[in-house]
Formats: sequence, C-alpha cells, structure tokens
Amino acid sequence: MISYKGEKTKLRPIRISDIEKSIEWRNNPDIRENALGYRFPVTEKMEDKWYESALDDQSRTKTIFAIETIEENTLIGFIHLNQIDWISRRCYFGITIGEREYQGKGMGPDSMRILFNYAFECLNIRKICLEVASFNDSAIRSYRKFGFIEEGTLKEHLYLEGAYHDIVLMRIFDSEFRDKYKSA
Repeated sequence: MISYKGEKTKLRPIRISDIEKSIEWRNNPDIRENALGYRFPVTEKMEDKWYESALDDQSRTKTIFAIETIEENTLIGFIHLNQIDWISRRCYFGITIGEREYQGKGMGPDSMRILFNYAFECLNIRKICLEVASFNDSAIRSYRKFGFIEEGTLKEHLYLEGAYHDIVLMRIFDSEFRDKYKSA
C-alpha cells in the first residue's frame, strides 16, 4: 500500500474503515465551521455514498489522504488536494486534524510537507491555494508560518452564526516551498 512518511505523521489513501471517524469529525460544529465544508449534519448513508464516490473517482482532479501518527498508527485527520488544474498546474488544499489531542502538536505542518512534496515533485503542481475564514486566526498564523502568502480577501463571503465573514485567499508556489523546506 502507498504510504508517505514525515517526522510525526504518515499519509495513506482513505479507506472504508475511516468512515466512523469521518462522520464524527464532519458532525463536530467546530471542525465543520473551520473547514468551510458541508454545513449540514452527515448521516452514515451520506458518508458511505461520499466514500464510494471518492474511492471510485477517476476525474484526476483531487487526491485525498488519511493522516496517521507514525508511532501509534492512529487516524487523526484527512488532507487533500482538489480542483487540480493540470494546464495551469495549480490546485486547492485542505486539511482537518479531527483528533483534538493532536491539534497544535505539529501534525498539520508535518502532513502538509509530505503532501506538498508529493504535489510539487510527483504531480508537477506549481501553485497550491487555500481559502480560510478570516476569524480563524490560529489557522492563518499557521499557514503564514508554513510559508503561505495572502493573495486577497473575499469580502463577506461566508455566512455563519448570524453574521457574514471574509474569506482569506492564500497561496504557496513550488519555488517558495522548496526554498523553505530544502531538506524536506
């Protein structure tokens, strides 16, 4: 089985046995709101269909990995590239560290280095983009520290809990990533 390893985490393809954790995380309001994903409760049947679709996907416009700890082989989250544009050589990125005890422990950046090496070296992507809610200060700080640069803001683009919020657009080019993480 394909597996990519970092210092703390390893990435592997998603599998059906991940559904239970996926449902738990996607139904957690804190995770759902920060991930800017599907805004409604997720049922087991809905998740089964999504997994079946994701596992059978032949579009070549996305790749999804499970994040596991190296030491315990514990599933702690998911990381993905989507909207891959092969002509422009760019894509969007997303990550969820669903297990609270692993948040803020460097698991996200470690997983990102693995995925971005894969994207830039194997897939020949040159620009990775992301969108983050302007109220998610910890994520924005983390992305900046990783090397992402703000490209713009979508004003009042997200409606959540009775108010409109801005979405911050960020990006990192392959050359910027390689300069910062030469030994990665």
